[in-house]
Amino acid sequence: ILPLPSKASEEVQIVQKRVTELGYTLQLPVDPPVLKEVQRIVQIFRELREGKTLDGKTKLKSPTSTLSTAEAISVINNGMSLAVHFGDGTLHAVDIISSLVGAVVKDPVQDAIVWKEYLETVVKERSSWKDLYRASKEIEFV
Repeated sequence: ILPLPSKASEEVQIVQKRVTELGYTLQLPVDPPVLKEVQRIVQIFRELREGKTLDGKTKLKSPTSTLSTAEAISVINNGMSLAVHFGDGTLHAVDIISSLVGAVVKDPVQDAIVWKEYLETVVKERSSWKDLYRASKEIEFV
């Protein structure tokens, strides 16, 4: 098992590189919205792993899942596939939400609580993340 990158920027770079490579192999277009979603997924994973928001103002519970860089790559790749084959070809929050929840919620009891609290205390309050909050409310995960 490889250690997690120490900086968010390093993790974003790794995820972006692998997503681009896999997207090319799978013939999936990799457009600018993908970088925005990569940054958001990496931020979510880092905040949940570290048990606090990036600004350090909000303490968070951490899920039992590892939320590895490889899982971030998987979330984005799955979202890209859904966007291309079932959506409009552009990656949106609705395309990644199922995989994101699947990566976070491994224990259906404990992790579901962690995810719901994160949604209500962090995601809901970030104005630029309203799309992710709405998408999360459209799926039933537990």
